[in-house]
Formats: sequence, C-alpha cells, structure tokens
Amino acid sequence: MGLFSLCVVALSLFSFSVVHAHEQYHNNIKPTDCDLPRFNAEDFVKRFQGKKIMFIGDSLSLNFWQSLVCLLHTALPQAKIVREANETISTFKLEDYELSVILYHSLYLVDIENDNIGRVLKLDSMKSGDTWKNMDVLIFNTYQWWGRKGPQKQWDYIKDGDKIYQDMDRTVAFRTGLTTWANWVDSTLNSPEQKVFFQGISPSHYHGNEWNEPGLKNCANETEPVKGSIYPGGTHPATKIVKDVLDTMKTPIYLLDVTTLSQLRKDAHPSSYNGLKGMDCTHWCIAGLPDTWSQLLYAALIQ
Repeated sequence: MGLFSLCVVALSLFSFSVVHAHEQYHNNIKPTDCDLPRFNAEDFVKRFQGKKIMFIGDSLSLNFWQSLVCLLHTALPQAKIVREANETISTFKLEDYELSVILYHSLYLVDIENDNIGRVLKLDSMKSGDTWKNMDVLIFNTYQWWGRKGPQKQWDYIKDGDKIYQDMDRTVAFRTGLTTWANWVDSTLNSPEQKVFFQGISPSHYHGNEWNEPGLKNCANETEPVKGSIYPGGTHPATKIVKDVLDTMKTPIYLLDVTTLSQLRKDAHPSSYNGLKGMDCTHWCIAGLPDTWSQLLYAALIQ
C-alpha cells in the first residue's frame, strides 16, 4: 500500500499546534513540520476540468463534500452550477469546467439487502461498486454506523460468507467489511490515473474524560480546542483497523489521516445548534474543521 508520505497527510508523523491569542481561537491549526498550500479554487477546477470526484460514505462524507462544494462555490460565485440529487446520490456540477463533485450515500460501503429474514448486512458483498469504479477521484469513508445498536441499527442480521448471525463483535464486522472494500479496490480500480483516498476516522466528543474534563457528557459550551498536539484520550480504536487493512493492499491508497487533528477540535461541532433537535457532537460545523480536511485533500491532489 502507498500510504501518503507527504507531510500534509501523514498527520500522525508530526504535531499540530493550536494557535491562541488573548484567549480567543483564530481557527489556525498548522502542522509544525511543513507548510500547507492555501486552498486555491481556481487552480482546483482547472486541474480537474472534465473530471468526476466522488465522496462515498455516511454523513461525515456529507460534511466533507459540503465543505469542498462550499469552498468552490464561494470562490467562483459566477460559475454556472447544476445540482442534482436523489436518495443516494447528490451531484454538484460546475458546467463551465465540466467538473462534478458527487456524494454517494453509503453507511457501510458493503451491501444491506432485504431478504426473507429481514435486512441483511452482507460483509462480503459490494454491488454499489459498479457506480463508483469510473470516477477520477474517490474518497471513501465508513465507521460511524458499525457500532450502532437498538433503533439506530440499520440491519437485522449479518451475513459473512455462508454464515448468518443475529449479531457479532462489531470491530470484527468492521474489519471484515473493510477488507471486502480493500479487495474490491485491488481487483477493480486498476487505472493509474485514478486517485483513491480513505477518509480517516472522524471522532466524536461525548466523554469529557477524553479531554481531561471528567463529568462532561457532550461538547456543549466548548469554545476552544484541546491545547497542544496530543489528544489526552489517545488513539481512536478504529484507526489501527483502518491502517492494518490498508497495509494489505496492492493499490496505492492515500490515507487522509485527519483523526488526531479532529480529536483536538472538541469546539467544532454544531452541539445544540442543529436540525436534529438534540446534541450533535459527531458532525462538524460548515464553515469549520472540514475545510481543513479539504485543504489537506487539495494538497494531496496537487503534490
């Protein structure tokens, strides 16, 4: 696997510093060992004229897609834009450049199918890949839904090969599903012109003990990031699984490792200011942290 060695993506290899001034945060997270290029929308659309960029994943892919779309639209307000959407696919097309930025909604990457026993999560099946395989740039993401239980669980049974389970260790299921995706990438995405990314695990902030504030149960009233470059709660448990699976791959996959950077941003969630009528410490404000993800993606694409 070609883990992206460029400093802007290998976030785990160097520290990020959070800049404070007069107790106010200036939205200024910078790597300590290299400089990030500023996001240049005009350069972006010229480089990817005639191309299709697709984000594949859950609502955190939506967060990322929204960021990139907003950055492009803000910088190019006069550009002719066509928007199309259905339950699965949302497309933002800059017609002057024939550039499409697409979101494909997929919670698990692998399939959920209705069977006579109910909804079955099939860990070894990925039929949606036929829609993805002809894109020029693909940014994949999954993890958020693998641990959900009760009414939020999107399946009734899990199928792995010939075996059917009512439930199983979710980390094992996640690793198995991700391995199916990895095998599909290795067997299907053979064009050297395609660029394939995996969006690193995006953390949530519901446990104050992770940032040395025991007793807090969410991100409400958080107005500053965690100081420094080390997250007190440690490495996200899913990160090792992602890196283990990517290490087995033959296809060059660029890990956009935004996890530690995002862990530091306990202040960057919508909290109670959202349309969900609850506390949201999972998703991110736009404009906000996902714009840093977009900046990192741009840096990786132009290297």
